[in-house]
Amino acid sequence: MKFYLKKMIFFSAILANSAGAIDLLPGDVVAPKPDVHLLQFSYQRIERGDYYQNNQVALNNNQIVNSQLQVKYGRSFEIQNLPAFFYLQTPYTDIKARGTAANLLGLTDASGVGDTTFALAVWPYANHNTRTYLGVAGYLTAPTGDYQHQRTFNPGENRYKWAGQIGYQQPIYKDLDWMIAFDTLWFGKNSDYKVSTYSTLEQKPLYSLQTSFLYQLNPTYSAALAYFYASGAVSYKDDVKQSDQTVSQRYQASLIANVPMGKVILQYGQEISTKSGFKEDNRWVLRYNRYFK
Repeated sequence: MKFYLKKMIFFSAILANSAGAIDLLPGDVVAPKPDVHLLQFSYQRIERGDYYQNNQVALNNNQIVNSQLQVKYGRSFEIQNLPAFFYLQTPYTDIKARGTAANLLGLTDASGVGDTTFALAVWPYANHNTRTYLGVAGYLTAPTGDYQHQRTFNPGENRYKWAGQIGYQQPIYKDLDWMIAFDTLWFGKNSDYKVSTYSTLEQKPLYSLQTSFLYQLNPTYSAALAYFYASGAVSYKDDVKQSDQTVSQRYQASLIANVPMGKVILQYGQEISTKSGFKEDNRWVLRYNRYFK
């Protein structure tokens, strides 16, 4: 019974960690000029450790490492004379588990192509002279990734996800800009879940807030500091409510360099607190953006 309970806790934790906010990069709320193409390459490594249940450590000495290579293509244009931007993004994911959870449950590693995300953003208000912007965006993630229900870890989630987001940015002092954004993420049903005695997985919406400060050090370098809060995403397995509500806080620091060949962004962050799931100990992200006509 003890082993079974730990196994169910673990599967709930994996689910909780799959629910995430729609992170914005520094400057993402700034409206783009039309007819500009974006090609972005990203490497992201997230390390998780202690498992939390009801704000208490329930399982420690874990190391869950999720590494991703992401490719994004985007293009800016106009809709009714309003700035707009569309992109699609696909990741390749590698997941490894070590430590207590892996030893108790016999977890195996997994890797493969993840789900593809499509996004469309429009700016109802954009004033480049005052550096003031208001944007809205919609996101759709399609289940194009590798999924096998007999595996604990999967690069794909075998379900659709969609989200709505609104963001606002303005300067607050000379070269210092402030941004705030809200988003809601909805989840489709996974009818091929088949974990333990369950066969379907559903999940309530996830509500997120993020705010950041972006400081222009000089024409080449800038730095940003962001705070994220997320709540919700309670799951239902065969209509049985689970005790896995997401309530988390985290921060992320960014250093941005505008080089002749494009833009390079180095980011580091971690969770400040979490109610359920494996706590994020480290998040490293390296991105390269190439803009062209």
